[in-house]
Formats: sequence, C-alpha cells, structure tokens
Amino acid sequence: MYAATNALDCDEGVKFFSEKAKNSEISMAEVYFFIRRPISEKYKQVFRRLARQSILKTSLKITSKGIRGNFKKVTPFYQIGTPEFDLDETIQHNPLNIYKNILTYKNIFGIQRKKQKRKIVMILDTSGSMYGKLLLNAALTTSVLAYNMEKESYGIVLFNSTAMVLKKIDEKKSVITIIDEILDSEAVGFTNINIGLEKGLKELNKIKEKTRHKFGILITDGNYNRGDNPIDLAKKYPKLHVIGIPADNDPERGIDTCREIARAGQGKFFAVNDYKEIPRALIELLSQV
Repeated sequence: MYAATNALDCDEGVKFFSEKAKNSEISMAEVYFFIRRPISEKYKQVFRRLARQSILKTSLKITSKGIRGNFKKVTPFYQIGTPEFDLDETIQHNPLNIYKNILTYKNIFGIQRKKQKRKIVMILDTSGSMYGKLLLNAALTTSVLAYNMEKESYGIVLFNSTAMVLKKIDEKKSVITIIDEILDSEAVGFTNINIGLEKGLKELNKIKEKTRHKFGILITDGNYNRGDNPIDLAKKYPKLHVIGIPADNDPERGIDTCREIARAGQGKFFAVNDYKEIPRALIELLSQV
C-alpha cells in the first residue's frame, strides 16, 4: 500500500487517476479510501475532490432512474393546461352530459400531481472495517438521498459503537460537505443499532406535525453486538423501513433481525446481496413511500 501511495503522491499520479476516473468513475472513491491516511495533505485534497466528483456523478445517474415521491390529487373542474384528467371520475359525475354529447371542460375532472413533503431520517451502519466499502456506499447512499430529497426534510445518522448526527433534519447542509465528512470518517467499532435508532428518533421527533410521510430508514446487517435490543425502540417510530445488507458472520441471523425491526416499525423490508445494491434499493424504497 505504501509503495502504491508513494507512486500516486505526485502530479503524475493525480493525472493518471484523473484519466482513469473518466472511464470508471467509482474507482476514484475506492482508491481514495486506500491512500487517504499515508498520502500527503496536498495530494489528499486533490484525490478527495476526485473521489467526491465520482460519487456525485454515480449518484446522479442512480437518482435520475428513480421515481420521486408524488401523489395524485383529483380535482373537479379541469383547468386548461393540466396535463392529465381522470376519465372514471368524469364519467361517474357526468353520465347525462356525456349521453347528450354536451360535455365541456368544466365537467372534466383533472389530475394534479404534487410532490409529497416527506420527513426522513436515514440511519446508516458504519461499524467494522471493510477497506472503505462501507464508507464508500455510505457516501454514495447519502448522496442519492440528498438528490432525491432536495426540497424535502431529511437527516442522516451514522452509527457503530456510538452514533453521530451527520445532518440534522432541520439543517441546511450541502451534499458536497456531507460527502467530504463521510470520506474522512472511519468505519470502525462494534455495532450498536439501538443507539443509532435513538439518535434517529430524536431527529424525527423534531418534526411536530402529524403526517404519514414521516419515517426512518435503517441500513444495517442486523448483527448488533453492543447496546439493547433495537426492537422496542423501533416500535416508537411512526414508521421504520429497513434495508438489510449481508453480514460476513452469521448473515441469516442478521437478516432475521432486520426483518423483525421492520415488522416492529411497521415498515418495508428490502434485502440486498451486495453493498453496491444499497443506493438502488434506497431509490426503490423512496419510490414506494
């Protein structure tokens, strides 16, 4: 590793990987996690910028394929310019006018699609050392969330043995700052799901309004080895969805725990086979809630 770092710790090394990044965007982020400790501060900043750019490009591609949360509202009196109308509602309320062939635009029921104002806290497991894979996917996943929730309220909690609020639910924070903070954080420690849920619930409770669009999203392998059983805390969420990631040890027990947490939180459960599937699973989840 140190030999490779020495080779990259120069202008030629940066130029080489800048060219490589054009063909394989995500590789720059993977490289950064290998070299970020031993490399000099001067070139560390350059490689972090390249890593951040690759994450942003990838997350934009993923987000563009996702469906943002919209709900359909049927309105009486169609307005000219409204792109859609509800045929069933129009027929149901105007059978005589249709029979007499005297239907006007005032009798047509229009459809307005409005963006759901969701309030979300994402709670991410960053325990253990996975050569940067956990943090890479944490950066990519939070970036996907930030783009998808651009005009909505969201918070981000990272946890291992302890928990930290990366972004408060009522805080304005750029996606660039969020990614940079994750890129320089550590995936270490034991797994305390309960403390992560505790921090997440505290953020979610800042939203006082009652709405069905307020919920938490937990991303973990389910194998906690510190803290209390998270089931009781999951029940206190208005709704808690879970994305279950594969564990190195005893994956079946971990996935069973993830299912139990989702059941206790009355939320959806998604299982992924690989860490790289997490961002797309998040998009799929956000398209359904």
